[in-house]
Amino acid sequence: MLLTTLLPISLFLATIHATPVPKDCTTTPPNCKDILLPISAAAENTLYPAYPNLTTSKAFLQYLGSLANATTSPLPVNGTWNISVTYCEPVVKVQGREDTIQLLLHGVAYTKSYWSGIGFQHPDFESEYSWTAHANSQGYATIAMDNLGNGDSSRPDPLNIVQSPLQLAIIRQIMISLRAGSLPSISKPFKKIIFGTHSYGSILGRALATVFPTSGADAYVLTATSNKLAGFGNVPATFQAASASVRDPKRYSILPNGYLSPSPEGLRQTVYSFDGDFDPRLLAFDQRGPHTFAIGELAAQRTATPSNFTGPVLVLTGRYDTIVCGTGNITNDIATRTGDCGVGPTSNPAGTRELFPVASPFDTYIPDHTGHDLTLHYSAPESFGAVHAWLESAGF
Repeated sequence: MLLTTLLPISLFLATIHATPVPKDCTTTPPNCKDILLPISAAAENTLYPAYPNLTTSKAFLQYLGSLANATTSPLPVNGTWNISVTYCEPVVKVQGREDTIQLLLHGVAYTKSYWSGIGFQHPDFESEYSWTAHANSQGYATIAMDNLGNGDSSRPDPLNIVQSPLQLAIIRQIMISLRAGSLPSISKPFKKIIFGTHSYGSILGRALATVFPTSGADAYVLTATSNKLAGFGNVPATFQAASASVRDPKRYSILPNGYLSPSPEGLRQTVYSFDGDFDPRLLAFDQRGPHTFAIGELAAQRTATPSNFTGPVLVLTGRYDTIVCGTGNITNDIATRTGDCGVGPTSNPAGTRELFPVASPFDTYIPDHTGHDLTLHYSAPESFGAVHAWLESAGF
């Protein structure tokens, strides 16, 4: 079922923007805190050839291109890593949501701040770009995490340690600890976990639902994704990524060459929609911000396979997401008149149903005038409202 077909669009938008807090709730002060979690995990990564002792964008692209013919082997890894999270208790108490938490995971080159609008403060509308503020106002606790190798989390070997299998194992351990109430500074056990993900995080979300269909999350909200990522292969070239130690030496001078940073123009071309769909002040703020990722995150991609997960899944992707539906470059999309994800059952994101054949309900929502970074467009409040209206309809 396509969420955008449930109601006439004008009525639907009026509904989500006016999502009320239930009457049987009491207001409490917000309570957010940053926590460093020591997480022990083990996984089987892949041993790749060494990353070159070079810092240029050309070296990055040549290395990725060489992996198709590279000799690799399994690499068991284990250890304890520090994972930085921001935990927020709900602003209101809503009956039925006391034991539910949203675990939020960012995409490549971003951090947990993605879920709070990367810290950009709109001069007139506070929290306009904050998913977490909206969720907390609807009675959900949230925990936004920095993936391994990102943000304030541990930054081990960027090639052979920071890979999706280990990141997945860490996420799994966090979920287990959330249910047990055993995380430091978060003693409350949670019965239900909603896994909200963005971009590369959604690739990990799909993997979690496949590997742990009955013991992963209770619901998945996968954003900026699809079963067919039309422009993904062109993103490395558009990113113009160079070693972070060279691109942003004040912040990252000590990082190994395999930690990379996209160019400011690369961000504009890949994760934003057309001019007029976002605040140019936010873009400028974003381009000045810290952006890194590990080469292992792009090198070690797992093949998508259908999941046996039977619970609720929502796919939320912007209509003009060039990574999902275009050429991986919004300027090229304009020139070639491509990049429209479409709407309804024939849309690109709706095809993700193939990866969740038994999920119920399975829905998609495609906000117009929106690119890859959904929380950073004018449509962000619409997206937040759509997600939480859907969660309520799914029993959360």
